[in-house]
Amino acid sequence: MKTSYKVILALFFMGFFSCKSENSTTESTSSEHLETPSEEQIIESYIYSLSRFLVIRQENIDIAEENVDYNRIKFNEPGRAEFVNPNLDVAYLETWFAVDENNAVLLEIPKIEGRYYTAQIMDEWAEIIYNVNERNFPDHPYGKYVIALKGSNVEIPEGALRLDIPSKKAKMLARVELKKDKTAAIALQKAFKVSPLGNPIIAPAIAIPEFTNTELIRAEIFEEKLLREVFDSAPDSNPHGQKYQEEALEVAKFVSQSAENKEMVSKIIAEKAFPAFGNFLNTYGDKRGGWSSTREYLSIGEDIWFHALVNFGGIWWNSSSEVVYYTASVDSDEKVLDGDNVYIIHYAPEDLPSKHVNAFWSLTMLSTPEFRVIPNELQRYNLNSLMDFNYEKDGSLKLYLASELPAGAPKSNWLPSPKGQNFSLTNRFYVPKPEVLSGDYYVPPIQKQ
Repeated sequence: MKTSYKVILALFFMGFFSCKSENSTTESTSSEHLETPSEEQIIESYIYSLSRFLVIRQENIDIAEENVDYNRIKFNEPGRAEFVNPNLDVAYLETWFAVDENNAVLLEIPKIEGRYYTAQIMDEWAEIIYNVNERNFPDHPYGKYVIALKGSNVEIPEGALRLDIPSKKAKMLARVELKKDKTAAIALQKAFKVSPLGNPIIAPAIAIPEFTNTELIRAEIFEEKLLREVFDSAPDSNPHGQKYQEEALEVAKFVSQSAENKEMVSKIIAEKAFPAFGNFLNTYGDKRGGWSSTREYLSIGEDIWFHALVNFGGIWWNSSSEVVYYTASVDSDEKVLDGDNVYIIHYAPEDLPSKHVNAFWSLTMLSTPEFRVIPNELQRYNLNSLMDFNYEKDGSLKLYLASELPAGAPKSNWLPSPKGQNFSLTNRFYVPKPEVLSGDYYVPPIQKQ
């Protein structure tokens, strides 16, 4: 019997995917008696810490790849769909910058005209520091940039713009729109260059317990020595970060005192934190017609729940000034999206997505909870603004989501869904127009037929 996505989430966040008990921890040698932290403190401390652990997990995964290293660009093959929640309409390139007090990194961006691009630079918590493009840097939209540790004394080459980062590492994910000329896009992608200015001392990625999206870390996140190392490794731009860190370390001290304390905290994580996280996943943002929108999130800011969500479901999320994400796991009746059903998204002539973006749009179908594209015989994983759709007589557009082509539906408008499985959707609006950011425009509901 098929299980709904919400039930999958509930089971996942209740720990049914990971029924093994926690390993006992050595009891603390300290005789200090600590007050038992509240459930709220444990839950918030867990959600807050999880955001950073997800970035560290990704750093370990990235650097472990063959021929991948700090200050070296990885050029991802356009159209590859192995990533979490991929954007199949761009050529990606990525790197981890590593700098120190005396050494920086030179980034070179080619001149790009007539197609969307951005070099998104994020701190070690995945908060956005810069989007380098012609919109944000009109006086220096391309050319040379020096990535430098804030407060460092490094030489800046002539004509280069200094970009400070708050800690010794930062992640860059750059995107170049493919459009219909993939060859030209790849040439531009390969024209990006990164080269170290000197020989920075690079600390290895922090070793953390392995975990997956279906088997998340639990009380091991509160191993005190590890948690201190994690917090000390990079500053958090959240204005309340210091408070959250102090509270998380209080939980860590409590966990270190006994195996019983660790088991209690692990139980609260499984029975309270996971369901609360799953509930946030289904209710965050501006929610209408089955969709949730990120239009209100210009940055992660103070929201620890949204921070954990984007690092969990689509790490390297970008600001709504660059892209608004409409995501869905349910239809307009709040019923789970089911590959055995037929759904229609009907855009009125005035609501066509191409009219409400300054760059492009795309609709991608993903598995749950892995957030990866779903194989199908058409090898069609998304629909986008470059496709030749069949429009209704009144100029409106119907997009069909179904495991088989619905009767009377044009094949060009069909995105295949997985028979017998649940799925989710991501509708991206790149460089959204003001009405998208204000909420005056919203994508049509997902209607079951």
